[in-house]
Amino acid sequence: MRKLIFVLFLFYTLTGYTQQDSLFWSDEFNGSGPPDPAKWSYDLGNNGWGNNEIQNYTNLTQNSRQENGLMIIEALKSGNTWTSARILTRNKFDFTYGRVVFSAKLPIGSGTWPALWMLGENIQSVGWPACGEIDMMEHVGKNPGVIHSSIHTPSSYGNTVNTNTWFVNGCSTGFHTYEAIWAPDKIEFRIDGFLFYTYEPLVKNNSTWPFDKPFFLIMNIAMGGNFGSDPQFETNSLKNGIDPALTWARMEIEYVRVYKSFYPASIGDPQNFNVQGKRDKPFISPNPADNKIRIHSPTGNTLTGTIFDMTGKYIFTFQTERESDEVDISSLAKGCYFVSVETSGSFKINKLIIK
Repeated sequence: MRKLIFVLFLFYTLTGYTQQDSLFWSDEFNGSGPPDPAKWSYDLGNNGWGNNEIQNYTNLTQNSRQENGLMIIEALKSGNTWTSARILTRNKFDFTYGRVVFSAKLPIGSGTWPALWMLGENIQSVGWPACGEIDMMEHVGKNPGVIHSSIHTPSSYGNTVNTNTWFVNGCSTGFHTYEAIWAPDKIEFRIDGFLFYTYEPLVKNNSTWPFDKPFFLIMNIAMGGNFGSDPQFETNSLKNGIDPALTWARMEIEYVRVYKSFYPASIGDPQNFNVQGKRDKPFISPNPADNKIRIHSPTGNTLTGTIFDMTGKYIFTFQTERESDEVDISSLAKGCYFVSVETSGSFKINKLIIK
């Protein structure tokens, strides 16, 4: 058990986790009725919002409410029109740098477009995209399970190139966490704790990095629109493609939490890391590798090693019999792994790439 705890400590250190952050602001949605007015306000109306969306945003409890420890955002069809909600913390809470975590269950249905995101507080004075936008989660129902995390800046906006996707099995049947870690030099995106995209421009200026000013939080369900519309259901060349059998769509948010004074560990590529945080000679070769790796004992003694995947899942344990010994890795799929070794009471860890 002591070894497992120590290895997990190393893993979380290497992947950027830290327990030094502190909860700064949150909403656990333990009330009832409308969103807490001390924390949330509404965007209202039906003007397409720059994306040809067709919903009408309201402040009605049928579209947004606290219920059974959850925030419910619900899009509802009445005749040929849709109502929904977009709630935000503008003029009530904003912050610069931190870790933002949403726990949410997403709606089902082609034509839905839920989002958990942030905008720069200065949007009213500088406009969009100059204010910047950080999208922790966007999901279009026509592509179930595909989660988009994106950055919009003056250098890339709308159909941005600063984006990545991750497939989340069961995103509409269970709660998953959608997270952004916003530091002065980069923004990391994680789903259920797994890092899958980092925005870190080499040149930071007003065009690429409007992320040195306060931002506020937004949660909403859009319907149709440039991104959400399903072409097979579109009529009259409009971006109104929504499954005609769909009459409602529901997003449940379990909590929103913002942690301050949080900065990811920046030890660089963990090729040569030991428990004291000092650099040492790599003990794996070749790296990247194919079917076998050679383990070189850092202390010249035999050792016990363990391989984990990038999520921290245990794969297998090995032992070496001499100072330099081969380990068969042919059973492992291509990708990145962590290899930890214990020798003479100390631990070391290297990243392993299998090509």
